[in-house]
Amino acid sequence: MPSSLVELRPDRRLLDHEFEGYKLNLQSLPHFCLELTSPVDRLYPNEIQFSFVHAKLFALHNHLVLDFWDHQYNYYYVDATQQIRNVTFDNINGTFQTAVVYDVPAHVERKSGHFNLCLMFPSNNLAVVSDGTGYIHIVDTGTRNRPAGDKQKWNTVYSNLVLGEGKYFTIVDTRIQDKKDVEVLHCLLQSVEQREKHFDSILTWITLENDGQSWKQSSIKQIQGKGIVHYAALETSCNALYVASDNLFKFILDSEKEIVEKPQEEPKQIIYTWLQTSDDITITLKLQSNFDKKHFVVNVTPLAIKVSYAGKEFLNGKLRHKVDSELTTWNIQEDGQVDILITKSESMTWDELIEGGDKNGEHIIDASLVEEVHKRLAHLCSETEVVADQQVPGLNTQELEECDAASEEDTVLVRMDTTNHEITHRVSLSVHQYLFSIKLETHEVPALALRHDVDACIWQPYAQLINTDTWPMKHDGTLMAFGYVQSSKQNRKFITCSPNFTYSVVCEATRHIFIYKNSRNQNCQLRKRSEGIMKSIKIGQQHVVNIDKYGEVLGINATNEYLFVLTETSLIAIGV
Repeated sequence: MPSSLVELRPDRRLLDHEFEGYKLNLQSLPHFCLELTSPVDRLYPNEIQFSFVHAKLFALHNHLVLDFWDHQYNYYYVDATQQIRNVTFDNINGTFQTAVVYDVPAHVERKSGHFNLCLMFPSNNLAVVSDGTGYIHIVDTGTRNRPAGDKQKWNTVYSNLVLGEGKYFTIVDTRIQDKKDVEVLHCLLQSVEQREKHFDSILTWITLENDGQSWKQSSIKQIQGKGIVHYAALETSCNALYVASDNLFKFILDSEKEIVEKPQEEPKQIIYTWLQTSDDITITLKLQSNFDKKHFVVNVTPLAIKVSYAGKEFLNGKLRHKVDSELTTWNIQEDGQVDILITKSESMTWDELIEGGDKNGEHIIDASLVEEVHKRLAHLCSETEVVADQQVPGLNTQELEECDAASEEDTVLVRMDTTNHEITHRVSLSVHQYLFSIKLETHEVPALALRHDVDACIWQPYAQLINTDTWPMKHDGTLMAFGYVQSSKQNRKFITCSPNFTYSVVCEATRHIFIYKNSRNQNCQLRKRSEGIMKSIKIGQQHVVNIDKYGEVLGINATNEYLFVLTETSLIAIGV
């Protein structure tokens, strides 16, 4: 069954083409700082973990964890003694409360090469902890909607080495399901395995069940692919997996159902090629040695073509568009190569030669045709206004900035169904650069921020609709001009936005935090360069916060009112 292509169509009501950009605001933002009593736990890769996959997992690990099940400003981090510390921010008094809520069981001495500890909350009374050495702990947290000083200690209810000795991983996603009298916990883990010439990312989906007495592992599934994983999540129905990466993944393990390998399709046997210009089409094929021209037959009508030699058909079918059959010519060279020229009735580009396609033919792109199309579209990439009867200037590629360069990799977001181990839906992200993910709804998967032209659109995936093959993707909001401004920040480490999309953030590792507030101030007037007149425009505000005195940024989270930044020794709340 072929996968369906999902097209992302932004909601025009959430776009504003009159927004001009951001103006630097030198006014300082209020901020509150907590000095950590114990520094943040952090590990580095060892000498054999040198791939870009490892670099991303270690360097971009967000050590600041927000409890989405609690409406207070309740944050968690793991300190250097492997204790989970809870920090509650009182926005009325601008104060912090801290407390240790859990001691992570230490089965193995930690060292470089182990992964960083992970903490996730699948429900309002459970937590899942990975110690970075291969163990998973399911923890009963009790009620968490209290300030840090009033919380009870957490208790471990399950602990196990889930992937085997020496298999380290991070937790990507967790989800709880209730099936009759059984509580089912789904955990999505990411690990890295080295092959002969490259590193593979492994996504492992483990399922654990609680019958009221104890937890036990019930199933395991694995998918594998090359390169990094930009985004991964478990569908809310727990029937599929969402993955965004530069290479396609495939199922390699399922403890519940056998993975049936699809028979490989026979490679197409190309017996002719065709090349087109805006006015004609040239079909090229090769005859056998010792050919006889008398047996070669070309029959072209305005809507059909048939080419054969001694009873063997090279081409036979209905043409995609109408041609002028009387102008058809062909030439047979001494080596047996045949060139057939047919003339189009209308000057246009054909998407296929034979209606419905032909597996025996291959379309070859003409360089001159590509150049012609580029010239027609050049005005879309130029600052010069195009008026009637004015020659359109070409695009000078030497004037392009580095951030405008297109990526050679083709990133794809896919939905992988667990019932048949197939990719059911695809979203091409080649023109929608993946930026970051953000949790908008507690029970839904994280939303994706994708670049759309100069903006960034926030897309919320939902579970496949029942009794249909539709995979809904909703455009929830837009970060004006953020797609462009973030690409110019070469030293960015974290990027995010507030849940209500009023501001977006680019955070460097040690120096600056750039905050872009989408205030859409219409009282600002700037002079238009091409006409020299003053014009009221819509702009936002850019704030720059210096953080070099706090040390390296290890985690970040944006709420509607505050931006929380975790450094090596401090937790900072910046009022936005």
